[in-house]
Amino acid sequence: MYLYKPCDLEKHISEAYQQNGIIYPSQLDEEYIARKFDILLVESKFGSFAEYCDDLKIVGLHNDLELLKRREVFFHEVGHLFLHVGDQSKMADSFRYFQESQTKRFTLFAAIPYHMLTYIDFSQKRDFIVYEMQETFRVPAEICERRMDYIENKMLSAKLASICS
Repeated sequence: MYLYKPCDLEKHISEAYQQNGIIYPSQLDEEYIARKFDILLVESKFGSFAEYCDDLKIVGLHNDLELLKRREVFFHEVGHLFLHVGDQSKMADSFRYFQESQTKRFTLFAAIPYHMLTYIDFSQKRDFIVYEMQETFRVPAEICERRMDYIENKMLSAKLASICS
């Protein structure tokens, strides 16, 4: 893991968590994070959403979501609050797609933050690491797989850069 260097967004999310006392994976709870970041968290019958209403930040989570999926959707919607402005229903498809790709990245970093990677034993095989991430951070395996892909790609890039320089 020594080759792994976080991107600016990862650093920003980890710093925001640490400044709000979010140090341990057990603190990555939707209600706890919502309180720490002054987000009104509500249940919704009509789908999940993120909304600003004046100075009020609101995240609505569909009430039928399974626990792990609910956590993923929560981080996704929080990403919209902190990264974007505007009504996606009134945006061009290409811009909406761009916002969604940004938010998917945010979800990886918010659900499995850089400063908490120390809780994972990266000396194990990938399957075990993904399983350990899923158990530690309580998110779907797909999120853990994508986070591992990101980490491995960053480390490979760093290794190639050191070889080529």
